[in-house]
Amino acid sequence: MVLDLPKCWSPFGTVQARIGELEQACTTWTSTLDAMDGVQSGRTRNVARDIRATVAQYRHIAGMSEIDLRAEEYLAASGT
Repeated sequence: MVLDLPKCWSPFGTVQARIGELEQACTTWTSTLDAMDGVQSGRTRNVARDIRATVAQYRHIAGMSEIDLRAEEYLAASGT
């Protein structure tokens, strides 16, 4: 069985952020974006969009702004 790690990790980061575990969320999303490096698909683009949507309310926090930038760059590289 193949586990779709980016799809699986992204919602976990969202849950972590929503319960106030922002540092853990950053770590989770960093791992997600690392795993997506070099992979271009509809699912991974959706993951990047989901990360950006969640991070939007936390952009004023340094780690979150870096995650947002990485997700934005991922989407730009995929042409979306």
